[in-house]
Amino acid sequence: MKFDIAIVGAGVLGSFAAYHALKSGKKVLLIDASTKSHGATVRNFGQIVPSGMNLNLWRNLGRRSLELYGELTSLMPDALKQQGSLYVASCAEETSILEEMHEINCETDYTSKLLTPTQCRKRIAPLAQGYCHGGLLYPQEMSSESTLMMKYFWKHLDDEANLHFKKATPVIAVEEVHSGIGVRCSTGEIHLSERALICCGHQLSHLFPHLLQTKKMQLSKLQMLRTQPFEKIKVPGNLLTALTIRRYEAFKSCPNYKNLPKPQIDPDYKKLGIHLLFRQSADGSLIIGDSHEYFSALDSGTLDYEIRQEINTLIMAEAKRILNLPHYNIARAWNGYYSQENNRGIFLKSAAEHIHLVTGIGGKGMTTGPALMERVVKNIFEENPLEECLIDEY
Repeated sequence: MKFDIAIVGAGVLGSFAAYHALKSGKKVLLIDASTKSHGATVRNFGQIVPSGMNLNLWRNLGRRSLELYGELTSLMPDALKQQGSLYVASCAEETSILEEMHEINCETDYTSKLLTPTQCRKRIAPLAQGYCHGGLLYPQEMSSESTLMMKYFWKHLDDEANLHFKKATPVIAVEEVHSGIGVRCSTGEIHLSERALICCGHQLSHLFPHLLQTKKMQLSKLQMLRTQPFEKIKVPGNLLTALTIRRYEAFKSCPNYKNLPKPQIDPDYKKLGIHLLFRQSADGSLIIGDSHEYFSALDSGTLDYEIRQEINTLIMAEAKRILNLPHYNIARAWNGYYSQENNRGIFLKSAAEHIHLVTGIGGKGMTTGPALMERVVKNIFEENPLEECLIDEY
């Protein structure tokens, strides 16, 4: 069988590429090296937050992605929930930034609501009174149980008649052959396709390393923790805090962002890219994090897989300043990894006329990936340059 498109990598980017190609009636080969999704797609918070994206292109991709996730909620009601995102300010200056962002949201028709400290604590009772100076709520935003969502999504794709889904099948080469594109697997199989799309996550050294391992590409390592479950504590949706306001691109568009005073906090928080996010899972446990350590893609051997206790200590110290919880008993700690392209925020390149690479989306894959891949698939089949995906259509 010859496919219309072969997609290598079934994380959020590859899986949504398959989803969009199938909706267009194409015959799709989807290949993943694992038996289940295990990379950055599931080693994350499950926060779908267009509110944090830089304005225009990436926020608009995030907003379109919310619509696409909405198409899937009936298939996975316990894995995708629309409970909103709440940003909480820790000082008067940060509160003014939230007010400015709310004005921007009104101008761009993106729903948000300013909350008083009392209203914030009514929504999330454990919020420390001394920490919370006000909040900005985005009621349309979503959260996901990422591992469960991808399990459902893979099953949904697998049920499609036009999809051939090969799991536990590493790909060792993608190359032009006389009859199209040959996808060579470690099993010895060669699959033929008219086109190929490679979504390789942070595994930049496996296919086309001469294109992917460059000075423009970085690898990011994150650390996250999960508490033991709480029976009576409720933290609906996504909780994002003061360090997040200072980190996320959207808020840098606010007129007075540059006037924010330096936070009275250990400088290691900035050095290690730590900002505080919280999301509660269905079992009552809280995911807390995260940090960002950066490594050169030119030397993937410098990437380490250790959990650094000093980072977890800093995360926990700030978490305790924000939420008054009955306990902070940690059930699990883990790392996440992603690649990022430093100039454009995404790596888009054609290695050959019909071999395309999309990766390096950084930490915004869950939020913007579904809509980005809608554009990517459209451009591939219309034989338009991939770079046109980054032209804002809104």
